[in-house]
Amino acid sequence: MKTKNLKILGGICLAMISANLFAQNKDKKPNIVFIMADDLGYGELGSYGNTFSETPNLDKLATQSMRFTQAYVAAPICSPSRVALMTGQYPARVGITDFLPAKTDRWLDPAKYFTINEALGQVGYHTGIIGKWHLDTDYITNKGGPKAHGFDEVIGSETKYIGDGDYFFPYDKISTFPTGKENEYLTDRQSEEACKYIERNKDQPFYLYLAYYSVHTSLDAPESIVNKYKQKFDKKYGAGSAEKLYGKENPNHNSKNVDNPYLAAMLERIDSGVGSIMETLKANHLDENTILVFFSDNGGPAKTGNNGVLRAGKSWLYEGGIREPLIVRWTGKIKPGTVNDTPISSVDFYPTFTSAAGADVKGKELLDGVNLLPLWVNDKKLDRDVLFWHYPSETGQWTNKMSSAVRKGDFKLIEFYNDHHLELYNIKNDISEKNNLAKELPAKTKELKKLLDDWRTEVNAEVPVINKNAKAKKEDG
Repeated sequence: MKTKNLKILGGICLAMISANLFAQNKDKKPNIVFIMADDLGYGELGSYGNTFSETPNLDKLATQSMRFTQAYVAAPICSPSRVALMTGQYPARVGITDFLPAKTDRWLDPAKYFTINEALGQVGYHTGIIGKWHLDTDYITNKGGPKAHGFDEVIGSETKYIGDGDYFFPYDKISTFPTGKENEYLTDRQSEEACKYIERNKDQPFYLYLAYYSVHTSLDAPESIVNKYKQKFDKKYGAGSAEKLYGKENPNHNSKNVDNPYLAAMLERIDSGVGSIMETLKANHLDENTILVFFSDNGGPAKTGNNGVLRAGKSWLYEGGIREPLIVRWTGKIKPGTVNDTPISSVDFYPTFTSAAGADVKGKELLDGVNLLPLWVNDKKLDRDVLFWHYPSETGQWTNKMSSAVRKGDFKLIEFYNDHHLELYNIKNDISEKNNLAKELPAKTKELKKLLDDWRTEVNAEVPVINKNAKAKKEDG
């Protein structure tokens, strides 16, 4: 009888322990893995309609996730896009609205900005960045580098200006990878470091910002994979086509053909890395308590990228420059296999991640973004229908691209500074922005123009300097 009672008591205790463990796991802070590709266009993934590139892991991830069709970056080029992620603010408010060149007096000042990793660190997160930073190009003092902004681990970030790429070991511009293997590919090394980061931090909440350098130009990838896609290209376009467009006479591997063997090969290595990260999370029983995000910093360049049906690309405020593929998985929270067409912005990640982590940032930072958790978890509509962009091209000096834009509901207005002409599009009905409605809908044009004017005043947006004789700089963002 006594033995039976002990067994019953033991069973009750075990049940209580199990219940407590369940409650603890339920309330445990989610890990966050944010993966950002560089210059990846809207039409590059299989889940977004691409039939040339092979992205089986990302396509699988999309079936387990919420896939967004109207996810925007806050800027059409690198540095300001990353500013928005780090600060939750529009780049115009921060004052970094173009890519940072090798010599500049602009940088993200840690004395002025409380970055997303710092906010997460204050509630117990171990934070790490693997890869591209591009928010300070003074690599001697590095006063605005990721370490200065509070990252616990900084792995593989650039130590020289890396605009033209540095894809094979030994790396010249990434001294934080002092060792490596012969012919080691940078993307593979980044993925390997990401898996190691996850494994060594599995017993504490962590935030990992994996910023791939791919698929930024100059394009380069392991020869065997490039040859695979060259053969695929020849099969589609005719024998010898790949050599004609992407052979020795074109060392930068640029072409307006959307099926680029070099870009496809680079993307395949990213996809493989994402697959390894998914496997590592699962092997360490972290996949159900990790928010896994895949995104890009801006649209694909006109000569290499595939932006699908969207107009233009990188460094333009047309959809091709700012609308990106976005895949978000949070097992048990986000319904898998869902497609969401809500317009959201990269300024939204800061308030979303800090909310998920239970971090209170009120009073520490002015946030332009909104918390996406109600949308992700409960499919609730956002209490916001206006988004803004400002691209004065202070670095590039591309006069024809200097512009600001606002989207409200289905309508988007762009004002170009070279002659202040206005373009109005119904994005829902005209995703490719072919039909300018500015003259046809004067009331709507006036309404959005006032919204844009008021916002530029509020954020103290920099007025572009129009110098039509200035020589445009190379797109290094």
